[in-house]
Amino acid sequence: MKRTLTILLFVFIAAVAVFATIHHHQLVKQRQAFDAPSPATSIPSGQSSTPANPSAPNLVQQLPIDASAVIFVDAAALRTSSFANELAVLAPSSAQDPDYTDFVRASGFDYSRDLDRAAVALWPQTSATSVLALAQGRFDQAKIERYALRTGRMVRIHSMNIYEVREENSPRIIRFTFLAPGEIALADGPALSQVLGAPNTHRFDPEMSARIAGVSGAPIYAVARTQDLPKDLGIDTSHSAQLARLLRSVHAITAAGRPAADNLKISAAAECDSTLDAFQLSTTLQGLLWMGRAALADAKTRQEIGPDWPALDALLKAADISHDSHLVQLRIEITPQMLQAAGAATPANGVTRK
Repeated sequence: MKRTLTILLFVFIAAVAVFATIHHHQLVKQRQAFDAPSPATSIPSGQSSTPANPSAPNLVQQLPIDASAVIFVDAAALRTSSFANELAVLAPSSAQDPDYTDFVRASGFDYSRDLDRAAVALWPQTSATSVLALAQGRFDQAKIERYALRTGRMVRIHSMNIYEVREENSPRIIRFTFLAPGEIALADGPALSQVLGAPNTHRFDPEMSARIAGVSGAPIYAVARTQDLPKDLGIDTSHSAQLARLLRSVHAITAAGRPAADNLKISAAAECDSTLDAFQLSTTLQGLLWMGRAALADAKTRQEIGPDWPALDALLKAADISHDSHLVQLRIEITPQMLQAAGAATPANGVTRK
C-alpha cells in the first residue's frame, strides 16, 4: 500500500513541478484539445460529476475530517481503460520484484487485480499519523491475518481485531483491520481509531467538500490544503525568498486524472491568496521550466542526469501552465511513450539507476 501511495503522489507532485512555455496561440489550441470531452469522462461545464459507483463518496467521507490531503482511486474503473493496459505492460515481473511476488503468494492480495477503490487521508510526516487508507476489494482475510502475524501482533480496540506491524526502518507501527469482508482500514498511527466503531457522520468543511465535489467524477483525484507548501513538500527555498513567498501563498491544490484512449489526462489547480500571486507564481514556474528545457537540450546535462532524461524531457514538453484569477492551472497528458521512457530508465532488478 505504501508503494502504491508513493506512485500516486509522485504522479501529482511531478505534474505540479513541471510546466511548458509555448507561444500563446499554441497554448490555446492545446487547451481546447485537452478539454474536449471524451465519452467516458465528459463533465458538463459548471457542474461536478457524480461517480458511477455510489460507494465512492461514502468511502471518502469516512476519512478523518482534519486530513491535510485526500486521495481517491477507482482502480476498478481504471482497469477498464486502455491506459491501464499500457501500465500493465511496464509492470515488473516476478523475477524483477520477488518481494512483492512473495507478498501476493502469502496474502492472496494483488492490488493490480484485487483492489477496487481506495480513499487515502494524508498528514505531514511530523504528525502522529501520516497516512490512513480505506480500501475496498477482494481480500483473503485469513491469509492476510496470518501474513501480518509473522512479524506483528493482534490487539483489541473497540471490540475489533487490530493487527500491528512495525514499519521497516521506521519507529512507526502500521495498524490495520477489516471493517467488512470487502473493506479494510490501514494507518501508520492512532488516527485509525477515528474510523472504527460507529459509522462516521462527520463531513469536511464547506471549502474542502466543494473541492472534492469538483473532481469527484474522476477515477483518480487528490485534494490538499496547506499553510506552508514548501515545508509540507520538503522544498528548500532558502536560495529564493521570492519563490518561498509565492509558494506559501498557495493554500490548496486540487488534481484529477482521467483516461483518454491510451493516455491519462491530468489537470491540477493551485489556489493562491491573490490574483497577483497566481500571476507571479505561474510566470516564475514558466521561467524555471524554460531553463529546465534549455538545460536538457545540452548533451552534457543529459549525460549527468542519466537514463531518466527522456522521461523528464517528455514531461517538460507536454505540460501546459496558465493562470485564471487566483488559480495557477496545469494540464499534462501522460502518453505510452512517456511511460516507456520512464520504464527504460529502470533496469531489470527494478531499481532506478542514478
